[in-house]
Amino acid sequence: MTQAFIETQFPVSKVSKESYKERKANNGQTLTGLGKWWGRKPLVLARAAILGCLLPATDNPAKDQEIFLRLMSMDDEGLLARKDKRFSLTELYRRILADNQLRRKYATHFTESDGKISLSRDAPRDEMEEAVFLTLGYDRKIAMCKRPEQLEALSESAWADINAHLGTDAHSLPELVRQLSVRRFGHNFTVGDCFCGGGSIPFEAARMGCDAYASDLNPVAGLLTWADLRICGANETELRQIRKFQFDVYEAVRKEIRDLGIETNEQGDRAVSYLYCTEARCPECGQLTPLAPSWVIGKGTKTVAILKENGGGYDIGVKMNASDAEMKAAERGTSTARGMFCPHCGVTTPVSVLRRDRTDADGNAVYGLRQWGKTDFAPRPDDVYQERLYAVKYEHIEILPNGKAYATRYYRAPTARDLENERKVTEIVADSIADWQEQGLIPSAKIEPGYNTDQPIRERGWNYWNHLFNARQLLVLQSLLKAIADSGASKLCKVAGLLGLHKCIDWNTRICRWNSGAGNEKSEQTYYNQALNTMSNWGTRSLTGLSTSWFYSI
Repeated sequence: MTQAFIETQFPVSKVSKESYKERKANNGQTLTGLGKWWGRKPLVLARAAILGCLLPATDNPAKDQEIFLRLMSMDDEGLLARKDKRFSLTELYRRILADNQLRRKYATHFTESDGKISLSRDAPRDEMEEAVFLTLGYDRKIAMCKRPEQLEALSESAWADINAHLGTDAHSLPELVRQLSVRRFGHNFTVGDCFCGGGSIPFEAARMGCDAYASDLNPVAGLLTWADLRICGANETELRQIRKFQFDVYEAVRKEIRDLGIETNEQGDRAVSYLYCTEARCPECGQLTPLAPSWVIGKGTKTVAILKENGGGYDIGVKMNASDAEMKAAERGTSTARGMFCPHCGVTTPVSVLRRDRTDADGNAVYGLRQWGKTDFAPRPDDVYQERLYAVKYEHIEILPNGKAYATRYYRAPTARDLENERKVTEIVADSIADWQEQGLIPSAKIEPGYNTDQPIRERGWNYWNHLFNARQLLVLQSLLKAIADSGASKLCKVAGLLGLHKCIDWNTRICRWNSGAGNEKSEQTYYNQALNTMSNWGTRSLTGLSTSWFYSI
């Protein structure tokens, strides 16, 4: 039997570099917008592997590789077709001067005066761009190119060369796949992936024209792979339906939240984020101490939380435009690697002591925290860890004389109105949580045992999945799920809605760390690594704050 190209050679370096470029696109990757999957393969790698298995190895290895690179648009012609960035005039001039041949041909088109570079009007700029581009190494070239999957079609000259070598008559990759498949197997090439995960392999196989089959024991993997093929592969009419569905669901939930009045303040400004922290009583002095690794809320806005003793506990103030000294003081938190630091008595208590952990007669660790019940969503008054809201980030919208809206965001410590909103949310959830669990609107299952899944159990006493969400998060997320279920939309739209809900969940749990970095100042996603790391302080996104997750790009 004829050997396949991949059995004799494979351009590992170039495929690796293209894979790395795709990975660095983060949420700009084709499938990533649908949901996170840790083991998802780069699409360019899947395409290269499938194509390498299908292409025949001939007695001309050099030509085989040339044709493979042409099909992958990794040759010079393909790279030029993918090129979507231009050189700055300064870099273009510098690179032309550095190359003897290019300098002789193009240098006369440039003028340098007082350190400024200018180009004559009759200069062949596009020709010069192409000539300089071809002198670059592969790494620098692909930095100026879109990804192979984003190139709509190869040139007719490329197909003429490909067909001449392979003895085919194709003008697209699916046509080539079918012709080579029938020649070698008598039927279309079939790709099966029984551990499909995020769906990269079946998605790329289907896009190339193969018959693709996929399965996975994990239902989330099955959902993602189904969505890869049907949502990323949707036509314009279907995409319009999905976008309308996203808008309608969001508007239904926005109206519900607006009517409850739980995300606006006295001025009618909308909340964007809520910052919560845990509290614990110091075993040495009895002071109820708020816990956070740092009391810096925002480095860009110079916002800090300031603790002030009130006799038995602390008031927490919020100050924007803090001084350098106040910013530095706020960097010292009360939750440290050694345990809880009590500012009142200066004693640091190890976490194991705080939690009342102990060792039984057989030497086994026994964790001292109360195990929360199925319908618990907040600590009880006698629990070791309490929780409190300590800051709210609001957005003020002002309509300018020209009719345009101008938004400003600010932080403040919770007021009586904010605390009343918290009380209202807590009452709604307390009255409804059992019904919501019965209806499947919020989780009711126990956390499966495992090294990382045991983390919230031993560190907070959370042993049901709903414990990872506070009252606000439960209320908003179940409202989204209910609106999806009640929408009467198509299966395609509902799957798009479930994926949007999953993204909202990823960015709105009790284990979403608060990022205070300049230019960020927001809560980050839950699954930034493969653990369930409990936080001493965390951010909660309002419905407004979740809009960027719900309206994900397809």
